[in-house]
Amino acid sequence: MGRQRGRGSGFGWFAAGLTLAILAACTPSPPLSVTSGSDEPSATTTASAALTTADLGPYTFEVESGDVRRLALLRTVIPQRPRFQVIEYTVQLGDTAWSIGEQFGLRPETILWGNPWLSVEAGNLSIGIGLKIAPVDGVLHEVREGDTVESIASIYGVTPEDIREFPGNGIAAEGSAPEVGQELIVPGGIRTLAWSEPGPAIVAGLGRRSPGLYSGPLVETGNGYFLWPVNTRNITQGYWDGHPAIDIDTYFRQPVFASDSGTAIFSGWSSTGYGNLVILDHANGFWTYYAHNEANLISVGQGVSQGQQIAESGSTGNSTGYHLHFGIRLDSGSFLNPLNFLP
Repeated sequence: MGRQRGRGSGFGWFAAGLTLAILAACTPSPPLSVTSGSDEPSATTTASAALTTADLGPYTFEVESGDVRRLALLRTVIPQRPRFQVIEYTVQLGDTAWSIGEQFGLRPETILWGNPWLSVEAGNLSIGIGLKIAPVDGVLHEVREGDTVESIASIYGVTPEDIREFPGNGIAAEGSAPEVGQELIVPGGIRTLAWSEPGPAIVAGLGRRSPGLYSGPLVETGNGYFLWPVNTRNITQGYWDGHPAIDIDTYFRQPVFASDSGTAIFSGWSSTGYGNLVILDHANGFWTYYAHNEANLISVGQGVSQGQQIAESGSTGNSTGYHLHFGIRLDSGSFLNPLNFLP
């Protein structure tokens, strides 16, 4: 029993000491003061007077190896607002209807439909000319005598409301009508593309017996597997309705190779804007086209093997820069997307 009382008494003194320590920690220290003429602080000097920001050391922190610290980026985000007006664009080196359309977020057809004179030869462009760029996909229509919103809408396959309600036309108010000479934006409108094919026109049912093409014996037969015609694969214009082929970026006089074995049924100047042109018949239902060459290196009737050089690339005809216009065609007449056949 005595040992038990000793333990209890010791615990009591420990508890009392702990309580006093807690009270001392919670009790604020008496203020200090500085006596006039003395450099030593007295009991009335405040802690804030004794400790200033000048006495504080610089704040530092350690970065563990491999840590990534995110920096605050202060910037103002300006929202991109929709455009409702037609603007003008000057054609630059290497431009195509396809690349210009991509630049403005439009279909290449819209570039042609805003500039009808381009549609004659599938978007023939020249450096330095000005193009009208519509704000949205559709057609630009110049109002003529007798035109109404209803008649214009029927031409392009849209509703009158599509035209009236577009802010850029300014005819949304009741009773408003377009004026003769006004250029209307027809959102979603479409029109026929008048495309001119490379080289001699193919007469239905005649194939390579059409005027202007070699009709003699075919001396080489392709295997049906096509190779890239140049050693670069940078496509500057893709396959679309106004351009049923691909344009591949090249340098001046870059070698152009036969995509498959075949016979040249045309090698000369294309009067439809494609410059120096080679057409190969692969004797298996396919033809291939190689246009805008600086020089053709084979003649009509000549057989070539797959991978053999047939031309030097250039920028002849209607072209804004060095490239190869490459097309694959069925001998029955339809053009196919080359990207569906190239490796």
